Amino acid sequence: MSFKKICIIHLNQIGDLIFSLPLLKALKENHPNASIHSLVKPYLQELLVDSPFVDRVIPRKSGLTAKFKLLKNIRKNNYDLVISLARAEECLILTALSRAKIKAGFSYFPWDWCLNIKENIEGHNSWYNNAKLLKRLNVTVTKTDYVGLLNVNKNNSDLSLPEKFVIISPGTSKRRLTKTWQKEKYAQLILLLKEKYGLYSVLVGGADNKTENNKIIEILEQKKPGKDVDILDLTGKVDLACLCSVIKEATLFVGIDSGVMHIASSLNIPVVGLFGPTDPFYVGPQNKKSIVVREESMECVPCYLKNCKHRDCMKNLSVSKVFDGCEQLL
Repeated sequence: MSFKKICIIHLNQIGDLIFSLPLLKALKENHPNASIHSLVKPYLQELLVDSPFVDRVIPRKSGLTAKFKLLKNIRKNNYDLVISLARAEECLILTALSRAKIKAGFSYFPWDWCLNIKENIEGHNSWYNNAKLLKRLNVTVTKTDYVGLLNVNKNNSDLSLPEKFVIISPGTSKRRLTKTWQKEKYAQLILLLKEKYGLYSVLVGGADNKTENNKIIEILEQKKPGKDVDILDLTGKVDLACLCSVIKEATLFVGIDSGVMHIASSLNIPVVGLFGPTDPFYVGPQNKKSIVVREESMECVPCYLKNCKHRDCMKNLSVSKVFDGCEQLL
């Protein structure tokens, strides 16, 4: 089966986009003459504009007028293959109306009626499931992880970075607060990494993480009154492309299961990933320089719950256990 034009409708989260990189690579190498288009939320564009596996990045903007223009554009392109990695109704409707010869994606009754080829999601959106979908499409997988596949050329020349630093990434979306670790423990970890390894900390996150990250800085200031807290706060101050360039310079990354963690892992930075309700089998960091730290003795993990009364899987995760993971990599 040969394709000349392929469109991928991506999911809206950073981590899901990183997990799609091996899929894009496989499609490009199996169909080298095909033009591959990636349809993404605008804020994710910068992660793909320099990709050697994508010929065109199309923003999926909000608003009714923008959606009609997008559908018109998709139909005009006459794709041979449209793959919807998203199971959202809107994305599957776009796929259904795309006029593509083959429409592929994941099962989601009843919205998956339009798909010629579909695969069941197992566990969670991940590379594991994307690989299964490629197999259904008779596309040979050419790389089984995302390490080294993220290509972002923007530099960080406008930033004054420490010579040796650790990225601290505490934040998650408001929908997944069960994944968060205590702010006091981050502060303790930051002090330990500076004391033993001389690592300056660079705090990262989106604008919606600003309040929580500020509390970590306040705790550090209380612990070291009148002294510098040895931290650079980039929360909400840099775009994704600049964040990638900062992460490339880091000695270590420490953070919860998040899209930023997968950026670090794809750039092959040593990662200490803090896991609670999610399953590292599906969504763990993929580079060999990584360690997953979790409370494995709890029977209820992984649970994928968005709301939990106790959150003990993260509350019981000790600073010493996370620091031990850091020491193994350092």
